Amino acid sequence: MPRSISWLVLRHVEQEHIGSLARILDEAGMSYRYLDVFRGEPVPEEALDSFGLIIMGGPMGVYEADRYPFLRDEQRLIRQAAEAGFPVLGICLGAQLIAAALGGKVYPGPRREIGWHEVEVTASPEGATDELTAGLPPRFTAFHWHGDTFDLPPGATRLFRSALYENQGFRWGRHVAALQFHLEMTAEMVDQWLADGVCRRELAEAPDADPALIRQQTAQGAGELEKLGEKVFGSFFRRVVSEPRP
Repeated sequence: MPRSISWLVLRHVEQEHIGSLARILDEAGMSYRYLDVFRGEPVPEEALDSFGLIIMGGPMGVYEADRYPFLRDEQRLIRQAAEAGFPVLGICLGAQLIAAALGGKVYPGPRREIGWHEVEVTASPEGATDELTAGLPPRFTAFHWHGDTFDLPPGATRLFRSALYENQGFRWGRHVAALQFHLEMTAEMVDQWLADGVCRRELAEAPDADPALIRQQTAQGAGELEKLGEKVFGSFFRRVVSEPRP
């Protein structure tokens, strides 16, 4: 893949970066650049200067656009890019923004889901045979840090669920993918999040989330999570690169 393939990464807080995705992109011959909305960098009107969009997580809610106006701008950009056929990948808040941009509803979930929890590949024919889930075990453990959830937007195919949240990931068309959970996490990122002030306040609101247990499970599961990320993200990148450009 030529190095001219460059992704625009929308970042909402510094510590929620692309993690292991950086290596996956580099090995695929692709580059990326951050657009840090939390630093006041403006969201562009169109995605024409990039191959596609990667939208990362953050502590704010999609429904807080009055407090964080860039969330409204991001939804506009996501909708424009998706409808024009540009690749779009969203993680956590990024997945929620994609859902909202494409007509889904985003709202607080039953409780925060923080730490290492099981994810299930959906039993529907679409989920079981989708390129993004091919080769994955029916159930696997992934890292979570969220309190909101979403309804699937019209036309979306559910790919993942968990016991607490029915919608953990979906595909919209062949060029848009959204994951509520985190496949990009590294052990270093987990340590950074556990030490972060905002994250520590969220931990206090999730009484079943034990930092010591999270660290122990991270030591045991980070390597396998990276392999799962290589499969899912690699499948997505191969798919969108092979598709005709809009």
